[in-house]
Amino acid sequence: MESLPFHLLEEIFFKLDPKSLAMMQCIEKSINSHISDDPYFISEYLSRIGSGLLHISTFGSNIILFCNPLGDSRIFRNNDTLDTKYHLIGSCSGLLLLFVDSLCVMNPITKMFRSLDHSKSNLLSGIIRGATRWDSRFKLQWWKTYCIGFAVDQIDRTTQRFKIVCIIELNALNPDETTYQFETSTGDSCWKLSETTITCCSSNLVLGQKPVYFDGDLHWLRNDGSVVTFNPETEKARLIQIKYPQEVSLKTYKLFTVVHGLTLVSVREEVIYVYAMENILTDPKWVLVKRIWNGVLDKERMKYWNVEAYDGKCLVVRGMKMESYDGVVYSYDLSANKWRVMGSIPGSCDSSRDFYQFKPSFSSAIELNEKVDVGKISSISKIMRLIDGSSPYVQSMVKKKETRLGKRSMIEDETKLIMMEEPSSKCMDVENINKRRRIK
Repeated sequence: MESLPFHLLEEIFFKLDPKSLAMMQCIEKSINSHISDDPYFISEYLSRIGSGLLHISTFGSNIILFCNPLGDSRIFRNNDTLDTKYHLIGSCSGLLLLFVDSLCVMNPITKMFRSLDHSKSNLLSGIIRGATRWDSRFKLQWWKTYCIGFAVDQIDRTTQRFKIVCIIELNALNPDETTYQFETSTGDSCWKLSETTITCCSSNLVLGQKPVYFDGDLHWLRNDGSVVTFNPETEKARLIQIKYPQEVSLKTYKLFTVVHGLTLVSVREEVIYVYAMENILTDPKWVLVKRIWNGVLDKERMKYWNVEAYDGKCLVVRGMKMESYDGVVYSYDLSANKWRVMGSIPGSCDSSRDFYQFKPSFSSAIELNEKVDVGKISSISKIMRLIDGSSPYVQSMVKKKETRLGKRSMIEDETKLIMMEEPSSKCMDVENINKRRRIK
């Protein structure tokens, strides 16, 4: 292995699953150091592995289920019952947006989080109900959570920033029109009501369709097929005038974002259609890019089915058979052209569920400045343990980073000396590799 060029070794590592990559760290010290410490390698590897899949009751719950990676054929993992009921509102670039008595953003991998004061928001007051004389807790109106968008931007390979955007419908002068207004978080629990409004023909936002973030814009899908977009940085909004393709089933369809753009997936009895949006700025239209044979959903045997996730590599659908109260989640591997059972959902869980794709990130979000205290915020800690414990590679990096940070605080000088040691002749020259990257 030492005789192989380093760029070839990296390509081999990139193709390994997390469990195999974790085992590679035991082979040699230099390999272990590179896999665990090189920001470029970590960022690139995490961008290539499949997404995990979180799901929770639409109405909020104290139970969360998780499977990692997306498409892995095994039962969903679940942790201990949480101490309080909570809602999962958004997932973007390794960060989660939750509601546990208040809004909270967290990174389950770095263990950093931040609580946000929603009381200063003008629009969230219509979504979050205040405390009453009978109940001191704030409550989230679940049917309005789809008005909340969550956007995360990668500033560089190690730094992120996030924005929360609320959209609300105003009463338009013309009953056949709808006016939208937007509000964004500005950091330190401050909220800014944007001067931007957009007025268009009347149509409701699709209930159950979470806004998706792509290329700096949040996208809300409407019942007539059009899409409302808003850029949190420029505060520019527009309406994408586009109609649903003829083959789209108006009962089972959802909007997703993949590497190259927006994707619409529609499930029918025999065929699943995948569309990509083209010419989004000039002449937007849906173009059929994939037909998938529906090999698992039998109308005669299924009570219902829904499309839940799509990342360009794997498609996830959920259904419930007539003879069972348990839900079944199926995944389709696009490269292998193969269906398989991904997991089951106990009948004790609500049939109405929200699914979120999650891809781990070690980047530091500049707004997250609090470390989770396990004893103080046990529910958030349990969610974090559930996610970071599902990947051996991610778990090993977390432990190594925590150990290294602890040693730095106690023996800073000794750590510096260790870092200055000369590499052995058998070790791969990682420093030269990094220099070549900078030159490129």
